Amino acid sequence: MHEGTRRDDARRRGGAALGIALALAGLLGAAPAAKKPASPPSIVAITDVTLIDPNTDDPRPHTTVLVRGGTIAQIGPASIVKVPSGARRVDGAGKFLIPGLWDMHLHLANRPDSLLAERTLAPLLVAYGVTGVRDMGGDWNRIQAIRRAIAKGAVIGPRIVACGPFVDGPQDSSPYFRIVADSAAARRAVRDLKRAGVDFIKVQSQLSEECLVAVAEESRRLSIPFVGHVPERVDALTMIATGPRSIEHVSPALPGDAGLMRAVTRDPEGLRDSLLALEQATAAPDADFDALRAMQRRIQSRHLDWQKQRFDHLAEMLRHNGIDVVPTLIWSQSFRPLDAGDSGVSVPLEYVPHALADRWRTNRRAYLGRTTRETFTLNQRMANESIEFVRDLHRKGVRLMAGTDAFDAFVLPGPALHQELELLVRAGFTPLDALRAATSEPERFFGGGPDHCGLKPGCIADLVVLDADPLADIANTRKIQAVVLRGKLLDRPALDALLQRIAQNAAAH
Repeated sequence: MHEGTRRDDARRRGGAALGIALALAGLLGAAPAAKKPASPPSIVAITDVTLIDPNTDDPRPHTTVLVRGGTIAQIGPASIVKVPSGARRVDGAGKFLIPGLWDMHLHLANRPDSLLAERTLAPLLVAYGVTGVRDMGGDWNRIQAIRRAIAKGAVIGPRIVACGPFVDGPQDSSPYFRIVADSAAARRAVRDLKRAGVDFIKVQSQLSEECLVAVAEESRRLSIPFVGHVPERVDALTMIATGPRSIEHVSPALPGDAGLMRAVTRDPEGLRDSLLALEQATAAPDADFDALRAMQRRIQSRHLDWQKQRFDHLAEMLRHNGIDVVPTLIWSQSFRPLDAGDSGVSVPLEYVPHALADRWRTNRRAYLGRTTRETFTLNQRMANESIEFVRDLHRKGVRLMAGTDAFDAFVLPGPALHQELELLVRAGFTPLDALRAATSEPERFFGGGPDHCGLKPGCIADLVVLDADPLADIANTRKIQAVVLRGKLLDRPALDALLQRIAQNAAAH
């Protein structure tokens, strides 16, 4: 598979190395000399490019875009827009300009390695054109530290909208969860998280219906959005009625991700009860986890014949209530049949810390060695059913956004979003629809304004220059020539140097 962000090592050698290093040093916030006068805002000019604004249907060839400071200053015909003296030019002839991409479901701060996000995940996202993310659960103190490091320029990374810890039912204590057992505790959790400054509230799979309703009511009272899984003990229509802004996942591979698909089966309650019983069985000290998971998949596969009336009602409820769905199809693909040693997806493992990549490979080999062909076949069927489910939601006019559920085994932030876009096209999206799922749909979801308004003067300048037309082939979103991150230009040599540094850090750890 072509990777536009990977180049031959020769491009990183020679006389360009010093200039690249100096450019990166500037991006990392090198301190200016004492008493040096403030410089005027830097200007970036992307000239004679084909502009693809996902909010419109028609590309605009021969367009010049001027960026001043951190925002878009001017957009117009290349024959009219005058490029100021001293501007950094990007020759856009034969190239395509899109807004920076959003990954609307990932996790930057739920791993023990305190530097993983700074060394690997945040810069890797930018190198792959992902300039904004919705962090869907983790240690709030870590998330704030990552955001501060990015804001200061100490780390190259995307904008982060985050919920902090999940709100969930009783389980082991963790900084990644706010555990609640009754409605009073659920309301208190929402108040505490709002006071801590989170951007939204996320509910997780173990929440009771009583606590879910309490979270929804308290979130409404405090005017803070809430989103999340369909809890395992709650049906999807009840979840929709509580008013979440988005519902996460459609994969039937795990009960906590299968709420929407479960709702359209022949016997939703019976399926739920069977899966919950299996979940309890896997918690036993002597449980045969693999055997129980195989049984779970057999139960699910018997229920995957959708009832059209149930599906139509579910889709209409989602559409009528304005609820977005984030399918995270790429995560489902990790359960498909694999050849021995195959990761299942194309992942540049050279950017994954060495010790972690080794664990992934070891676990994958062990999984392949103990898993039957029957289970592989069931996994493939469920992955395909997820894609068909998304296809039908899209046909019904349900709003969908692109997300990956990274960081997880073989689901790597940055590359995974491009894989997700390709899966959306496989699910019947046009390339423009898929692009919208990672650009204009997130902008609408966040409410617009200067921070989320796309390709307009006055908007934050998060842009991606591509070597090929993404409307002809969505895989062309990988062919990145330059990224403008909040007004700062990272051209191809700078992106290659950034990737080289990530790979060096990965090899050392």
